Amino acid sequence: MTRLSSVIYSVLTREGFAVLANVFSIASFIVSIFVLWNIRKLRNAYMLRARGPALIKDLSKAASNLSRFMNEYADFMPQVSEEMGRVGVKLRSLKRKLGGAPRRSVKRVLSYVDHCEVSVQNEEQVRLVYGELLKVIEELKDNQKDLEWET
Repeated sequence: MTRLSSVIYSVLTREGFAVLANVFSIASFIVSIFVLWNIRKLRNAYMLRARGPALIKDLSKAASNLSRFMNEYADFMPQVSEEMGRVGVKLRSLKRKLGGAPRRSVKRVLSYVDHCEVSVQNEEQVRLVYGELLKVIEELKDNQKDLEWET
């Protein structure tokens, strides 16, 4: 009992109280960081859940257009260039809303789109971007289905 009272007395002294206050202050800072991280994660999941299906649909439409344009590539080079620009914008929008593996995939395709110049010599590069875009679309569709189970 005297041992307990000595511990209580040492905490109630000015120095003990300052140490205890510092410990609680550090603990509350850690909890605040954890809460902010979770709020950001929830916000991104909500944004992806709200905007994701429309962005995936737009990307699918762009991929379909690219496929059609690539059948007669030389005749549709300006349209291919425009469609690649649209794809880049949609991918940038998705990148902000994603995390983890889907975000890395979107970043990879976005780098392909940014480095792809639409010209007669680069038809294979455009086809590569198209193939990678199809992979990302499928990955995003799977991610969207997974989101339905999480929330």
